[in-house]
Amino acid sequence: MTTLRIDIAGNPKSVPYRSFLDVANNSLAILSDLDPRFSHRRAGNIEWLMNDLALNGALRIEVYSKVRSLKRKILKDVSMQVAGSFVHGFGTLEKEGRSPEYFTSYGMDRAAEMTRVIGYSSAHAIVAEVLEDEATIEITEKSVRHLKELIPESYKALGSVEGTLEAISIHNRRKPLFVVYESLFGKAVTCSISGLSIMGKVKESLGKRVRVSGLVSRNARSEPRQVMLYKPEDLEIFGEDLKVLPFRSLGGSDPDFTGDLSTEEFIRSVRG
Repeated sequence: MTTLRIDIAGNPKSVPYRSFLDVANNSLAILSDLDPRFSHRRAGNIEWLMNDLALNGALRIEVYSKVRSLKRKILKDVSMQVAGSFVHGFGTLEKEGRSPEYFTSYGMDRAAEMTRVIGYSSAHAIVAEVLEDEATIEITEKSVRHLKELIPESYKALGSVEGTLEAISIHNRRKPLFVVYESLFGKAVTCSISGLSIMGKVKESLGKRVRVSGLVSRNARSEPRQVMLYKPEDLEIFGEDLKVLPFRSLGGSDPDFTGDLSTEEFIRSVRG
């Protein structure tokens, strides 16, 4: 079991009830969006149950995890990874000003909705804490400013993203999406298909390293946000559609490149 505590810091009597509900609902949406990253299940493995509501100098929401029960399968408890990614993600947003690892475009939108209360009606921060490992983050107006920079699309260009396909999004059932966590920072990139359905191949690609090509949307920091694929071939799986070269083939060294000259002599001849 994992316990996540969220405090709205400020004068509780000045925070609108609607703002309190926004924090509760959007924090739950982010947890649900993070779950498939670790469970590899579209519906996720974890339910979050109310543990405590308190008024003690702050408005407090405290929830605890419960693994979903299935008749024929025992699901893995990924609640610590999910809650930890929630807190760590907001830490990245707050301290580094870049998109949190594993936050999809949907998760980023929910983060913006969740943090709207900050600086409004005496609420000056949101404090999130995982009680079991004492991970904590104070979310301030810095995060609000960073979200305003990171969420909007800055430009689009044809390109590709490489990473691991580890989640399928079902927030819009009429338009299924899948998520690729790019290799460098684990940035969650939401991918969609234009007028096509290749969800069979997407399901087969779960947990595999892939390359997705198409129209790449980026934010002001040039981070990839979304990719629009146009044909089935735009989703390629390493080791199946893409050859994985042996290490020797990647060296790029040609022993005959300089001819009879030493490396020093060759460089001197190029420089003149």
